[in-house]
Amino acid sequence: MSFSMRDFLMKGFKDAIGKQAPYQIIQNAAGWLDKGALTVSDLEEIQNALTESGATETDVLNISGM
Repeated sequence: MSFSMRDFLMKGFKDAIGKQAPYQIIQNAAGWLDKGALTVSDLEEIQNALTESGATETDVLNISGM
């Protein structure tokens, strides 16, 4: 089985939901976007997961600027 950095990061971000502040997850994910390990669609997936978890729109959008 081949290691996938993207899958590893996405699992970590999704596992952090509810345990870490949304802005921290967003900041970390944006950093991995800048490094090329994640895509904009990955950030959208994280944003949707945060919203589904009950994070408010302000929590999700305030830091990311999306």
